[in-house]
Amino acid sequence: WLKPFGIKHRRRTTRCSDFRGEPHRGAMAATQGGEKLHWDQIPARQGLYDPKNESDACGVGAIMSMNKVKSRKILTDARDMVVRMTHRGAKQANENDGDGVGIMFSIPDEYFRSVCPFQLPPAGEYGVGNLFLPQQQVSRDSLIKLVERMAKKYGLRVLGWRTPLPVNSQVLGPYAQSTEPYIAQVFIGAGEVGTDDEMSDAYAGKRDGASRSRRSTGKKADAAPKGATLSFQTRLFLVRRAISLRASELFISSLDNRTITYKGQFKPDQLFEYYLDLKSPLCTAYIAVVHSRFSTNSFPSWNRAHPFRRLAHNGEINTLAGNRNQIRAREALMTSGAAFGDLDLEKFFPVDEDIGSDSALLDNVVELLLAAGNRELAEVIMMVVPEAWQNDERMEPKKRAFYKYNSCLMEPWDGPALVAFTDGRQFGATLDRNGLRPGRFYITNDDCLILASEVGVVDIEDKDVKFKGRLRPGKMLLVDFEEGKLVEDEELKRRYASKQPYGEYLQKYSLDVKDLLGPELNDEKALVEELMDETVSDVRDPIVMHRLLPLLKYFGYTFEKMDMLISPMVKASHEPLGSMGQDAPLACLSKLPKMAFDYFSQLFAQATNPPIDPIREANVMSLVCPIGPERNLLDPQPESCRRIFLDTPLLCPRRFNALLELEQKGFSSVTLDMTYPLTEGNSRARIADRAITKKSLLRERLDQICKEAEAAILGDSVAFIVLSHRSAGEDRVPICSLLAVGALHQHLITARLRTSVTIIAEAADAFEPHHFCCLLGFGADAIFPYLCYLSFLRIRGCDLPLHQRIENFRHAAEFSILKVMSKMGISCLQSYKGAQLFQAIGIGQEVMTKCFPNCQSVLNGVGFDAFAQDAMEFYKLAYPPRGNLPPLVDEEVEELDDLGEYHFRSIHETEMHMNTPDVIYKLQEAAKTNSAEAYKLFATWQNKLTENSEIRGQLDFNTEEVEPVPIDEVEPAAEIVKRFCTGAASLGSISDEAHRAMAVAMNRIGGRSNTGEGGEEPQRFQPLKEGKIEMGSAAWDIFEGDSVRSKIKQVASGRFGVTAEYLANADELQIKLAQGAKPGEGGELPGHKVIGIIAETRKATPGVGLISPPPHHDMYSIEDVAQLIMDLKNANTKARISVKLVARVGIGVIASGVVKGKADHLTISGMSGGTGAAKWSSIKHAGLPWEIGVAETHQTLVLNGLRDRVTVQTDGQLRTGRDVVIAALLGAEEMALTTAPLITLGCIMMRKCHLNTCPVGVATQDPELRKKFAGKPEHLINYLFMIAEDTRSIMASLGCRTFNELVGRTDLLRPKSHLKDHWKTADLDFTNLLRPAWTLQSMAARGNNMPMYCCTPQDHELTHVLDRQLVLRTAPALESRQKVNLKDMKIRNVDRSVGGILSFEVTRRFGAKGLPDDTIYIKFKGNSGQSFGNFLAPGITFELEGDANDYIGKGLSGGRLIVYKPAQAPFKGHEAILAGNAALYGATAGKSFMAGIAAERFAVRNSGVTAVVEGVGDHGCEYMTRGLVVILGGTGANFAAGMSGGLAFLLDADQNCCNMESILLESVEAEDAAMLKELVSEHAKLTGSPKATELLADWARTVSRFTKVFPKEYKAALAKQAAEAKAASAKAPEPKSPTSAAKDLEDLRPNAVENPKKLRGFHEYSRKGMSYRPDKDRTMDWDEIYSGTGKKSHQWHKLLETQTARCMDCGTPTCHYPNQGGGGCPLGNRIPTWNQLVHEGEWKRALERLLDTNNFPEFTGTTCPAPCEEACVLGINESPVAIKSTELAIIDYGFSMGWIKPQPPQVRTRKRIAIIGSGPAGLAAAQQLNRAGHMVQIIERADRGGGLLMYGIPSMKLAKIEKVMRRLQLLKDEGISFKYNTEVGRDITLAELCTQNDAVICATGATQWRDMRGVEGRDLDNIVQAMDFLTATQKANLDADMGSGPSATKSPVQPYNVQGARVVVIGGGDTATACKKYDTEDKVTHCSTGGGASLELLEGKVLPGVAALDDAAGGPPSKIMSIKAREIFD
Repeated sequence: WLKPFGIKHRRRTTRCSDFRGEPHRGAMAATQGGEKLHWDQIPARQGLYDPKNESDACGVGAIMSMNKVKSRKILTDARDMVVRMTHRGAKQANENDGDGVGIMFSIPDEYFRSVCPFQLPPAGEYGVGNLFLPQQQVSRDSLIKLVERMAKKYGLRVLGWRTPLPVNSQVLGPYAQSTEPYIAQVFIGAGEVGTDDEMSDAYAGKRDGASRSRRSTGKKADAAPKGATLSFQTRLFLVRRAISLRASELFISSLDNRTITYKGQFKPDQLFEYYLDLKSPLCTAYIAVVHSRFSTNSFPSWNRAHPFRRLAHNGEINTLAGNRNQIRAREALMTSGAAFGDLDLEKFFPVDEDIGSDSALLDNVVELLLAAGNRELAEVIMMVVPEAWQNDERMEPKKRAFYKYNSCLMEPWDGPALVAFTDGRQFGATLDRNGLRPGRFYITNDDCLILASEVGVVDIEDKDVKFKGRLRPGKMLLVDFEEGKLVEDEELKRRYASKQPYGEYLQKYSLDVKDLLGPELNDEKALVEELMDETVSDVRDPIVMHRLLPLLKYFGYTFEKMDMLISPMVKASHEPLGSMGQDAPLACLSKLPKMAFDYFSQLFAQATNPPIDPIREANVMSLVCPIGPERNLLDPQPESCRRIFLDTPLLCPRRFNALLELEQKGFSSVTLDMTYPLTEGNSRARIADRAITKKSLLRERLDQICKEAEAAILGDSVAFIVLSHRSAGEDRVPICSLLAVGALHQHLITARLRTSVTIIAEAADAFEPHHFCCLLGFGADAIFPYLCYLSFLRIRGCDLPLHQRIENFRHAAEFSILKVMSKMGISCLQSYKGAQLFQAIGIGQEVMTKCFPNCQSVLNGVGFDAFAQDAMEFYKLAYPPRGNLPPLVDEEVEELDDLGEYHFRSIHETEMHMNTPDVIYKLQEAAKTNSAEAYKLFATWQNKLTENSEIRGQLDFNTEEVEPVPIDEVEPAAEIVKRFCTGAASLGSISDEAHRAMAVAMNRIGGRSNTGEGGEEPQRFQPLKEGKIEMGSAAWDIFEGDSVRSKIKQVASGRFGVTAEYLANADELQIKLAQGAKPGEGGELPGHKVIGIIAETRKATPGVGLISPPPHHDMYSIEDVAQLIMDLKNANTKARISVKLVARVGIGVIASGVVKGKADHLTISGMSGGTGAAKWSSIKHAGLPWEIGVAETHQTLVLNGLRDRVTVQTDGQLRTGRDVVIAALLGAEEMALTTAPLITLGCIMMRKCHLNTCPVGVATQDPELRKKFAGKPEHLINYLFMIAEDTRSIMASLGCRTFNELVGRTDLLRPKSHLKDHWKTADLDFTNLLRPAWTLQSMAARGNNMPMYCCTPQDHELTHVLDRQLVLRTAPALESRQKVNLKDMKIRNVDRSVGGILSFEVTRRFGAKGLPDDTIYIKFKGNSGQSFGNFLAPGITFELEGDANDYIGKGLSGGRLIVYKPAQAPFKGHEAILAGNAALYGATAGKSFMAGIAAERFAVRNSGVTAVVEGVGDHGCEYMTRGLVVILGGTGANFAAGMSGGLAFLLDADQNCCNMESILLESVEAEDAAMLKELVSEHAKLTGSPKATELLADWARTVSRFTKVFPKEYKAALAKQAAEAKAASAKAPEPKSPTSAAKDLEDLRPNAVENPKKLRGFHEYSRKGMSYRPDKDRTMDWDEIYSGTGKKSHQWHKLLETQTARCMDCGTPTCHYPNQGGGGCPLGNRIPTWNQLVHEGEWKRALERLLDTNNFPEFTGTTCPAPCEEACVLGINESPVAIKSTELAIIDYGFSMGWIKPQPPQVRTRKRIAIIGSGPAGLAAAQQLNRAGHMVQIIERADRGGGLLMYGIPSMKLAKIEKVMRRLQLLKDEGISFKYNTEVGRDITLAELCTQNDAVICATGATQWRDMRGVEGRDLDNIVQAMDFLTATQKANLDADMGSGPSATKSPVQPYNVQGARVVVIGGGDTATACKKYDTEDKVTHCSTGGGASLELLEGKVLPGVAALDDAAGGPPSKIMSIKAREIFD
């Protein structure tokens, strides 16, 4: 039977070994021995590579005769179809290896009868299947026997085998050959059923390989065995399941009596060449389904190729982990099914056969549900891939009831999917609810249906096509072969929706929580009592706050989290924005206590599957979930819907109570305590048990929770388990709710009880959106965050009642949950729950195994003991070991800790940050001065910060085993800097000045700058002229060759400013698939930044905010990313194509897929970067560090044999040469830097980029603020060269001469030894991170010979594309602008990106203006491939007679497109689909006319094109910002979502199809009517549209049918512009006075206003500090020089609120931190915090915050020289904030209000402490120790307390009686005793003090002056120490003021009379100034050596007087000695 094929069969003689499970044995090693690998051979998990992360995308198609007519043409057309979709699959490292192709078709009965040497029963009465077997004969024979034995057990018999199946192995590529299976074909017919005993033997368990069967007992069954009554098809299914579960070495491609599957690891053109059966003319079919696979990995296996047994799937199941967990949990309930009789189904589980593919698991489930016998195939698919029914109020009630009923049985399998399915009786296809995948179909005159991912895959005469259509989102197409017809979606679903009275079932059995809610608790007291679970007298009672405060601290709440996260969510009902990324340490590196939530990062989609848009496509998203016990999935019954529908997972008190009150309805509950005792107790047995098991109390309690839950389910049949924190307190420690939920969820799955119960987390530690998502993702069904709700009582400036605060917060949190879900492309919470879509970093295996087993973790790390330790750290914060201290003010305003997790704070034990004032200052100093010394210091500090924050900081260089090389031999810095580029900060996110500075700098050194996603001004494409230019406040020197053109042009999902000209002027085109600050989301630019050139460049409406869609419209899958790569390469053939990804687990396989898609360059961004605005949950909790991403990418590319094809770059907080070298060693060749370059240009890390208020002009578009920009290109150049030199020195020490030698050399790295010293880092494991890539083993890897860096250019296959012909044939137009008209150009679907290269040639020659209209006119005929008219330039017209695939007109840039149906086609054009998805996506200019319907997402992101079309699908004109669209037909759902500009006109508009959130629907005006007629006429003329002609014939009536779609924001912007223009024209110019001088702007700004605004307060208000008393008054007394505040009037409040509005609340404040730049508060005062509180009028809270760091603000507020103001960043370019005035105002106001009162300790410790000295330090120490309860006595040698405060500072600086003595009295009243006139050593010895006290503190200060003993004349009279002078004078004045001195004075210093004397003061410090103040006649001369001043020689006669030496005179005495003392002192 081989003869007909003309091939002589070659028997295989080789044997194979099964290498699976041998983790380090490589494929190459196996093949070298001549052995074959296993057909499922993929590399084992090694390094950071994990095969579980493999993803795929595909092209799918089907062709069939609806009348069931078999023909050979069906198969030959199927072959052509899959070959023409080759571009939708992928090639591997070897061009001859593909990722997988297959075909499923109806059994060719006639052919099989011709080739089988055995008799076959009638068609349909036998089953046939193709089996993949091992090449090893022993194993193969055993498996064949297993198949025969299994068949017998179920009454079947093997009719015969075709072994081996005839194949042609010579067509395979090398990898496919190495893994080729032995393929056999088995035929099975009906037979006798085996015995129960034999059947049990058959299912003894799943094992690797085949095993011998038991000997028969010889007994016969007395009765019919189980399975005797099963149908033939059911038995086939059970046999296949039994074999698959038994033998992992055998794979059954299909086993069915209607269809058969041929598939394997091929390229599309190899499928029919390999399987010789497929070449036979006798092989016929009536249906064929084909599939071409694009695997992200280069290790696709034979069994993962599609189709599977029931379906072929083009897409990605985003919810796979959750679906897998849920189906596993449901197995316990699946005890019976209608088709299975009384068979024990447990033997056929697990359902998941662990093939490793999402499609395979879906196929397993579909196959099982179909085999169960209750549902037809189409019904099963409707169940698993439902429509978006939750928000569709127009859906027919019966269909809605069908979906709702079935949601009680199974969650959606959510993700972008085109699913084609068949069982031989039906064929169907459906799209997911988002409709991203294309599904186009034709129906021919002979009733054939052709469906595929593209049109044109099969050649059909135009006249033979009677209909063209497409699958719509959520819709289904079905062919019923029995009826011989196509069943439309509506009829089909009505059929299944009417199958059962689902509505009645739901009404009878299901409950909706919204119908169970009690009345809203408007009584705030009752609501607080409900939440606190205790009685309170008044919600404002300080006792309530006192009760809450320790609990809030206990559960991780901080001042910052309340203020920056929770408060905005409550007030504004949305999550707040942040900017400048994340620079705090990872949780596993932080020295602060962290909860388990903080160790997890959200997963996000990129490349392999898309995120979705939760804003503009909210109609497909839902939080509705059924909860409560589930029932048997295989046996649906009316009561299967007996569940509760919960509309939100975030429970308010009413919903929580409603659920707990359902016990009478059969839903009982139990509450389990999530706490454990603080101590072990006295049970010796328990202590001994724990010592043996080595379990912490936390781990022990987790085990108890699981046991208690299991007992409650089995014993009490509870429906709800509430995990509660209510018991947490001073004696019980809470378990993090995430650990408890995760552990219980997994335990119940293992115990097969999870579907019986709902888990509700009554969690006190859940208050962030990330917390809620983690709990839901790891198993919680609902969350009641009661403590979070109670914390709302602490929110300031909010008048909302508590119940409204809760609703606002829930609304914000719910949207955040949807946003996090959408990052993974998940629409339904039901699918997200339990999906574990997170990645952990730094959690140990013990914790992961118990609580999060299916979540991936990197670096290993902390265990349960560490979490218990952190819990104790939180305990100490809440309940300090020292006991409760008295309040600083009172309990009402006692505040939470501020740990600085969001913004840098330098107080107490706060969080570390990579950006500190020190490093910022030192970096700027180094850059500005080009100082190597300054850079070295900066690098030292920065590397130390990195050591405490980042993964690379934990690594050290392994220099012991290398030989250093001389640095002269190392690659020069000028070459290294060429590897640097600046990151993608868009014009808009940063200022034009900053953007241009980076471009000039990078171009000058040969590096690259990046435009970001905001486009680029065309004028920047031209080189600059030599000379000087002004930029902000800086003057730049421009040299010959300088340019402001960014070499890297980014292309993001928003397509802002992406034109043909933009692309043509790039050296590199970067596709942004994700952004480090917010992966899975689109970029965001607030409206106040969208102005002027920003709006024009982005082609947007000025003032309207821009939120880019997530990357899904044309980059939703790996094959579409590959298409975009091709589009861009065509648009600029000279540019390098880059793809930007963000580090995450599995990024290696994603990167491999992108490289297979022809990317030249990869950027792996870390989680920490990003100037752009983003939600805080995204900034803090998404992505992984770049170190992990780069290492995994490098390892996987090497493993795939692809590393040499791509350049790898990394991005994310790189600062020093050390960072650069480590990045290279991990695998990166290039480095992108963004934050540090911005700092060199002046950025001070305000973290206010999103507010447009950058005070240094770096990240703002405010024209006035941009004037403050002072950066220069040279600053950045200096810095980059210093990094390069730093890099060179490290390279030399590592023995590397060239940079390429560094790449991938992880053997030169090792973990630092100190990691073992801390319990958090002790178990971190860097083994996988540092695994050298060349040691990884696979067939594709080439071992040590594999290049570690890019050295092989990608082949973009552009040589023979159609555009090359077009360029040649249009040469006259390109060379001399002559008109060229080409007609009847044939085009096919394989001709993709047509027009791209032609447009590039036009643009690079003629610029943006291109050519005159129709200079190049080309008429095509046929089916255009994807991206037809790609970035078509002006002057080019493409006319297409035929139809187009997806992305027609992508980026249209001025050209014209005309599309209409073929002339011979009989169908009506306006009823047919002529254009695919995302037509005109991102188009910016030009015109388009389509005489037919365009599919989904028409004109998405249109920003300038005029288009006429005759109907569109869903999401039309989404996020359109400019342009004009006329639709002469219907629209799909969600039209105009997010539309903010341009206009649309709809014919016969259906308002229900429009998203009314952003648009207005208006009638057409006369001006509109004329324009419309002109466009419709042009459309009719160009396309010959019958519909347009018909409309024009009755235009008067037609125009009334149009509706104008007017974006609200656009209309408002136009109105505003008109009003401004009118006002400007009406305003008379002010006359200019020639004599008056122009006032400075700052003089005109107010310093006190009503209700000042803080956002721009620093810019809009002028400074006004403390005022002085009038000079005349000050010279008449000794009182303070500052004017008293007097009565705190309204004007005073207004002044202070305005002045504090000038404080910008810096992200990295320099004011409260002593820093190298000068200044900074040495006390660490929380200056931004109390400034904010004063601005809000919260004086009492401000006082509390001030007193927390400053014991005596009344002293510092007057005497402090205000270094804080010196350091204020506002002082960089204007007057600083009046900090000192505010500080003094706060304390004065506190005293005036009586808030400052004695606060004695609550308990005395009986410890006695003596403090020597009553100066500021002594008093502060005394107050703190007294507050702690100790008995404190202060010993002072003077006659009064206060030390320096009393006698060292003059009264005019600090009032003694009003301030110093007032404070001393307060301290006495608090219990501190003072002992004056006592000198230690004279009156009492130190030994005596030590004996009498428990501790002695010496706080004597330093009053010793710096004597000039060596100076001539020092021994003269009248030379006095300053402090002696001040003490005597002060004492005399104070005695006089008080009437008399103390009774006993021991001061030897007598007062000095300097009246009329000439005084010389040496020194210029504060003390010297104080001395000067005592000379009332101002005859003091200063001689200072500080501050650069020099001593002056006094001339003339020296009067008798006093020379006072300043005890703080600056400078060393040597400077003074050069001056003769006698010349100073006569």
